[in-house]
Amino acid sequence: MLLLDMGVASEIQDRISEATDNAKKRRDGNAMEARRKQRQAKRQLLNDNEGIDLFKSLGIPLEKK
Repeated sequence: MLLLDMGVASEIQDRISEATDNAKKRRDGNAMEARRKQRQAKRQLLNDNEGIDLFKSLGIPLEKK
């Protein structure tokens, strides 16, 4: 029983360490800016696709350049 408790305690400690390391990485300003830009690019892509779908649904021909 004691070995099981020690194994569980070790697993908990590992998870706490991982969470702490991940939290430290998230505080990095450059990484935060990169994540913000990724989210912004994803939103822009979705908006562009929605606009294209609107034109297609209206029967407006689209040309790629």
